[in-house]
Amino acid sequence: MPDPIDCRRCDAVCCRLTVTVMPDDNVPGYLLDTDARGGTVMARNEEGWCAAIDPYHLRCTIYSQRPAICRQFDMGGDDCRLVRQDYRRQQQDLSTFSSTLHP
Repeated sequence: MPDPIDCRRCDAVCCRLTVTVMPDDNVPGYLLDTDARGGTVMARNEEGWCAAIDPYHLRCTIYSQRPAICRQFDMGGDDCRLVRQDYRRQQQDLSTFSSTLHP
């Protein structure tokens, strides 16, 4: 059985993914951006987080209006676990690289 997931003890990795906004999504316009291919996506803040995230509490400020793709991303689901695993691997790689530069 996999370890239980709790968003309160998470790095909110999913909130750093590119979020495609569909025409039926009811996201406030000030939170939208356009990607390199001309698609509508959630805007990001300076640190790369979804612009709808409250950075102090790691909560979505438009939870009831969040895009469909966010609604489908289940806490603790397969996608959640894969994204967390990739993030941890990247962090380990950075740590290993940093330790080789500064022994």
